[in-house]
Amino acid sequence: MHSINSMAEKLRALLNQSQGIELPGCYDVLSAMILERSGFQSIFMSGYGIAASFLGYPDIGLTSLVETSLLTKNITNAVNVPIVVDADNGYGNEDNVVRTVHELEHAGAAAMILEDQVFPKRCGHVASKTVLPLPTYMRKLECALKARETPMVIVARTDAMSMDEGITRAKTFHSAGADVTLVDGLPSIDALKRVGDEVPGHKVINLIHGGKTPLLASRRLHDLGFKIVLYSTPALYTAANAMFRAMSRLRETRELDSISAGSTTFREFQTFIEDGYFRRRGSEGLAPATEPVPTISGEYPQAVVARAANAR
Repeated sequence: MHSINSMAEKLRALLNQSQGIELPGCYDVLSAMILERSGFQSIFMSGYGIAASFLGYPDIGLTSLVETSLLTKNITNAVNVPIVVDADNGYGNEDNVVRTVHELEHAGAAAMILEDQVFPKRCGHVASKTVLPLPTYMRKLECALKARETPMVIVARTDAMSMDEGITRAKTFHSAGADVTLVDGLPSIDALKRVGDEVPGHKVINLIHGGKTPLLASRRLHDLGFKIVLYSTPALYTAANAMFRAMSRLRETRELDSISAGSTTFREFQTFIEDGYFRRRGSEGLAPATEPVPTISGEYPQAVVARAANAR
């Protein structure tokens, strides 16, 4: 199939490699840029994180496709690694799922996760989740698989509350053609082993600090059969914790130097942002400004563009 989305092909190449994939979650463009700079080969766009950062809402299905596709486009324009997008339950019925596929493909998503929860959905690690009847979800999944115009990867997720039902659903998803499956909220090592042994194909395990699933080392999880280890929330949680602590300290001391040791500097941050910006301008073939102003690093934009071009 013709690709309008080269990052989908890049993600499929990663899936075909023998080693596992570590997939950290971003919650906005800046966090995605930091994760890319940290060396991760692919990034997850967390619906939980987007609801919190963009709207200040819990993860209960209040974000829309319009918001998700806009943020996907902004993030894919800012980084050069595949983005896996949390598309919740497709934002409605089968027709909504088809539109979701098209919007996210054209926004540059390498993959989307489609879950089987009823609307409104809930975070995968909370109690009292409710899933759609299997035939209803399978119609949505089949629509997603058929609607693709690119090699975008479809991750089929189940939030079934019993292990037997979760495994049965994941096996059914795989048989229908899902590229990757996710049984979320696995509560024990025995549950991890069962899914690893019984569900065929590529699988994701979702780790959350304070969540249901045991926080095993990624090497062990790969050995148990999970191709992708998803760290959906640590970027969000560590950023929130660091900000809480620093701003509380600043309020108490009223002295900026009291938190400077844990802060990046103006020069460091500006250079990071400028380098990304001019790299993107250079990759798009745009001419530098006619009257350039030196960056905070002391270089003119042309030098940054040239360095980025030579690095490709």
